[in-house]
Amino acid sequence: MKIDNIKVNKILDSRGEWTIEVEVESEGIKEKASIPSGKSIGSHEVICLDCEKIEKNLDNFLKDIKNKDFQSLQELDEFLIERAGKNKEKLGGNFTLGVSVSFARILAKMNNLELYEYLLREFNLKREILFPKLVINIIGGGVHSFNNLDFQEYWLVSKNEFSENLIVQIINIINQIEKKLPKPLGRNDEGAFCTNFSDNYEPFLYLKELKDFELGADIAANQITKIVNWKNVYQKLKLLGVKYLEDPYKEDEFEKFAELRKEGFKVIGDDLTATNIERLKIALEKSSVDGVIVKPNQIGTITETFNFVKLAKENNLFTIFSHRSGETNDNWIIDLGIAFNANYFKIGVPLQGERAAKYNRLLEIYSKI
Repeated sequence: MKIDNIKVNKILDSRGEWTIEVEVESEGIKEKASIPSGKSIGSHEVICLDCEKIEKNLDNFLKDIKNKDFQSLQELDEFLIERAGKNKEKLGGNFTLGVSVSFARILAKMNNLELYEYLLREFNLKREILFPKLVINIIGGGVHSFNNLDFQEYWLVSKNEFSENLIVQIINIINQIEKKLPKPLGRNDEGAFCTNFSDNYEPFLYLKELKDFELGADIAANQITKIVNWKNVYQKLKLLGVKYLEDPYKEDEFEKFAELRKEGFKVIGDDLTATNIERLKIALEKSSVDGVIVKPNQIGTITETFNFVKLAKENNLFTIFSHRSGETNDNWIIDLGIAFNANYFKIGVPLQGERAAKYNRLLEIYSKI
């Protein structure tokens, strides 16, 4: 199957910053995908290019791809990986991912399938998890917020799988917490509450003892410079009943991640593993993590995302398919998570349009399965 044309459009993300929407045309079918972006970006993520640089490279890429006949998504992705160069610097990981998702949507439409159904077939998968659980960022800090908190996200982690009732429960909890939090009160990039607290630990006092939920946090240690005694930090979080910790140390401190697991936390890699299979192999060798964040724009194609998830699953790690702070209204991350048997989704609170779009896609799939 040949790609006849590719267009790249400049669009705004949820932070009012520029990102790209990629449109691919093949055999008379056109499909689009828009690509989100992060603010706290680890150094091991692939390189993303701005729209002007991508457009400058596009004519040469179209000449390169013109006579290629791709028999599958994986074949296209291998071509993109080869042409993009080290860290996707030649094409941009945002561009390659946009092409990958758009082409997958074309193949799904040609086969009269939903995107997640096509991905199940393409990668020879069976749905093993009925529906994922949710990680909800209720209170925000760090680089995503304008307040005095160092930790980036304060979570409620659902014990139950996704359902309509779970969404209602989450919305009710958000409304209750909003009434109790210190004022003035705002929302950050991801829709989490943003206000000042007495210290980094006080937010958990508002989240404790909620039925059907556990506590977690994205520490985002890469972004923190003023904390020195991390051992003391995690002793306090343990006393507060926090169970899940994402990026509790800096992105190359594999051994420290492993040590923290011995304290009983469920330790999660994001900047540490960067949806990169080579980084994951190191984490597995050093027993660094219990679970991993999955962000396809950290690596740049659906196939590479699948290979990362496959290795994680083979080694009994749980996976959290995640949005980015600079989101779009596109919802393809949900189809990937459903097809690749995500254990959790982390897609913000369902009160902002770009986050609600993901919840609505989950509801749509939920009604069909």
